[in-house]
Amino acid sequence: MKSVNYRLLFSKSIFLGIFFLNIVFAQAQNEKKYIKEGDAAAASGDSKTALNQYLQAYKLNQTNASLNYKIGVQYLKSEYPHKCLSYFESAYKLDPKVDKDILFNLGVAYQENHRFDEAADYFTKYRATLDPSNPFLKKIDRRLYECANGKEFMEKPVDVKIQSVSSVVNSPYSDFAPVISADEKVMIFTSRRPGSTGGSFDENGQYYEDIYISKKIAGQWGAPQNIGSNINTEFHDASIALSADGSELFIYKDDNAGDIYYCKQRADGSWSKPLPIEGSVNSRTYRENAAAVSPDGNTLFFASNREGGYGKLDLYMVKMNDKGFWGKPINLGPTINTEVDDESPFMDFDGMTLYFSSRAHKGMGGLDIFKTYYDSTKGDWTEPINMGYPINSADDDINFVLSGDGGHGYYASAKDDGVGEKDIYMISMPPREDRTKLIEKMKAMHLDAPIADVVPAPTVAAVLLPITIKGVVKDAETGKPMQTVVQLTDENGKLIAEKNVGPDGLYSFTVKNEAATSYTLSTEKEEFGFINKTFSVPGEKTSSQEITQNLALKKLAVGNVYVLRNIYFDFDKATLKSASNKELNNLLQLLKQNPEMEIEISGHTDSKGSDEYNRVLSRKRAQAVVNWLVSKGISKNRLKFEGYGESRPLASNDDELEGRELNRRTEFKILKK
Repeated sequence: MKSVNYRLLFSKSIFLGIFFLNIVFAQAQNEKKYIKEGDAAAASGDSKTALNQYLQAYKLNQTNASLNYKIGVQYLKSEYPHKCLSYFESAYKLDPKVDKDILFNLGVAYQENHRFDEAADYFTKYRATLDPSNPFLKKIDRRLYECANGKEFMEKPVDVKIQSVSSVVNSPYSDFAPVISADEKVMIFTSRRPGSTGGSFDENGQYYEDIYISKKIAGQWGAPQNIGSNINTEFHDASIALSADGSELFIYKDDNAGDIYYCKQRADGSWSKPLPIEGSVNSRTYRENAAAVSPDGNTLFFASNREGGYGKLDLYMVKMNDKGFWGKPINLGPTINTEVDDESPFMDFDGMTLYFSSRAHKGMGGLDIFKTYYDSTKGDWTEPINMGYPINSADDDINFVLSGDGGHGYYASAKDDGVGEKDIYMISMPPREDRTKLIEKMKAMHLDAPIADVVPAPTVAAVLLPITIKGVVKDAETGKPMQTVVQLTDENGKLIAEKNVGPDGLYSFTVKNEAATSYTLSTEKEEFGFINKTFSVPGEKTSSQEITQNLALKKLAVGNVYVLRNIYFDFDKATLKSASNKELNNLLQLLKQNPEMEIEISGHTDSKGSDEYNRVLSRKRAQAVVNWLVSKGISKNRLKFEGYGESRPLASNDDELEGRELNRRTEFKILKK
């Protein structure tokens, strides 16, 4: 019988114990890091980044009650609020006192998932915890009313069919606010897809909204085209209404507090430059964000939060006078307008039925779509009628439009089976008794009746090959390969993949994206700086594509300068955008890990503008970065800032892509280590 070496077994047990403890410790540290980054993003209003960071932490620990609750809260703010339920349920199960509002949020979660009895139960429990004088009771009672309505509507659903308009129209990004001509030959909508005018990101890290147009040929919607730089700008541009014949487009711009513009289609198919609507429709200090025009073009309906209304956003109408100018706006009155939001109007082709969205009336949650009729004998609108389920849901239902014959409705929604974050859907409506009259009216206006959609014949799709992103991580000074970890994130900050790089420094990722998009490679190493390198990747093709992105890490040493490439500011301002958070947080962590380090933040511009203007702007931007770091707990004594304007270019300013873009940058220099 062989003797047992207990000393060896004991040593192995100790080794394995320490090994697994190290793994647990590392996971705990990473979990804290992700949560901290998520908290910072949430505090700055960047819900997408916050959710992505929390989900990364969740992969490491699913039993953290607070983390589950935070994920639920961020899902409520997303395009998919119904996904919050499982996280709120877990949070409550792990710790019933995880947050004072857990009962309320569980009610909201069940309501979003159309489980109205359970929602009402949690709302009732939460209500019992409130003081009788608490003003929040009114909100709870509204929720209970919505649950009762939702249950009623779902028991008697409307006979409609809802389907995606087409994978040709919808993209992997947000597509919404569709408007159509009465004959359904033209659809104009808003999208956040790549290829936007200017190609820039907003404060939430998404492409600025652009307007696109699609035309129906032989019953099929064609590939959307950007409507053009004559209408689209570098910032937000959104479609809100289209005349019955498709020749006049109304759009929303962020000017003032939000204004309505219009443009007309020329004989050659091009569009005129958008102009603000004349008269008193737009106000200087209030928001006008939605519009609809009557079939004859003589009455405009719009939403505004101006003074003198009944609540927040109210609906107004204005008529065109004999001279072709819009008259004085008239509030549609308390039958329609309430103390909350009433918006998104659309006038039926019959000229008497108004559709709109409201957070009040007999709704089932969020904004619901209603219809009301103008009673000419009483000179007033009838009591609004809910369009019913499944047209309406417990989430926001908005931007509803209808074809001239009433056969098809269109709106946008975020559904689990969608192509992107929001997709455009077509609703096949119940038959209307007045359809013949509507078609006759269309013919009188020289408009064709909508034709039935043609189901395209099945085709053999071309095989698109994935794209390889590869490179090597090197020491910037010696050129030697480095062993580290490289992360790949998408344009929304979501982690796509993570690779442990071996001694040869080589890494590679495989990605699939139908359309052109951008990715960011990130890596860092102790005693070295960090890199967040953002670059564009074309769409997939039938041939293989390889993109090489080498990464060079520079050692942390006094006098060394490091470029912060992903620091973004509002145009011509020193206001930091939330898309800068990842780069800023990396710099913050570097300073916390090196408590003796002192740095100078420097701002640099290209050669556009005067020398003095560029110097002042670059200094203000450098100061904004310093202020952000100080707000996160870094001592002012460790930070200096300076603006060098255009005086220290990295490349020639003669070329936009390789020159000016490189010269517009923020840097930090180590003064003390």
